[in-house]
Amino acid sequence: MVTLAMLMLLSLNAMAGMTVSSCAAAPVKDPTIYITGSGSIELVWKSGKSIVYSSDAYAVFGGLDSVAITPSRGWHIDSVSFDGNPQGIADEDGFTLINVEAKRAVTVTFLENGGVDDVDIGPYMKAYPDPDVGLIFDNVLTDGFAYAYIIGLRQPEQIGESWDIQTTAAFDENITIYLVCNLADLPNATDPNDLVLWRTEVVLGDVNLDGKVDGTDVSIIANANPDDYDPKLDLNDDGFVNDEDVTIASQNIGEESVWEPLESWFYLEDNLVYVYGVTEHLSIFGVTRSW
Repeated sequence: MVTLAMLMLLSLNAMAGMTVSSCAAAPVKDPTIYITGSGSIELVWKSGKSIVYSSDAYAVFGGLDSVAITPSRGWHIDSVSFDGNPQGIADEDGFTLINVEAKRAVTVTFLENGGVDDVDIGPYMKAYPDPDVGLIFDNVLTDGFAYAYIIGLRQPEQIGESWDIQTTAAFDENITIYLVCNLADLPNATDPNDLVLWRTEVVLGDVNLDGKVDGTDVSIIANANPDDYDPKLDLNDDGFVNDEDVTIASQNIGEESVWEPLESWFYLEDNLVYVYGVTEHLSIFGVTRSW
């Protein structure tokens, strides 16, 4: 015979079973790494284990010790957050955070440099103003910027992508610039000897870098947005782009830039071509030789 006590015990057991079943069905969200752009995140745990991620992924964050954030060549770090909390960016070219507290997500956004990159103080400072080309500057005295403009100017019997590169950083006496480029980025160059380095004396006012000053250059300066300062258009270096710069360009209409081969030499390392040249303004060409 089933007693009241037995019925109560059976009822409690059933309720307990329902509770356990409900808890087991609750979804568990894995921590996630979110990466936008081109770069990598290295997670290091207190145990010493480390994993490098270059795209969105799930990761176990328990016991996390540090996070190293590294942009790809020609990219920089734009934002970092842990569990939705923004983190300070110590160096947009890459840095490591230690004693990391992140349980749900590490989110990093990388952006392309877009033709301009920082030049820091110190020896052998790296800058990648363009994803296809980079520079290493020796003996940098003051901070500045490296500019890389893709240009259409072609020397006789030469074809391929071209970059006009200059910097606003100050250097110790004569400097050596190491221009770094990947042969894969220069479809017409299959050998370091197919690369020609040129020093350019760009005539003042040739702001579109087509080798001459004409009405197009004057128009570019005259129509520049004063709130969007472009040092390339500031011909008298007074910190403003205005009528004075328009006047300078107008006075130089018809003048042409001077190009001359720069004495340089090359070496290959990991399929990258390092080009040495002593100058602060240079151009690189991927060429096809016809002789």
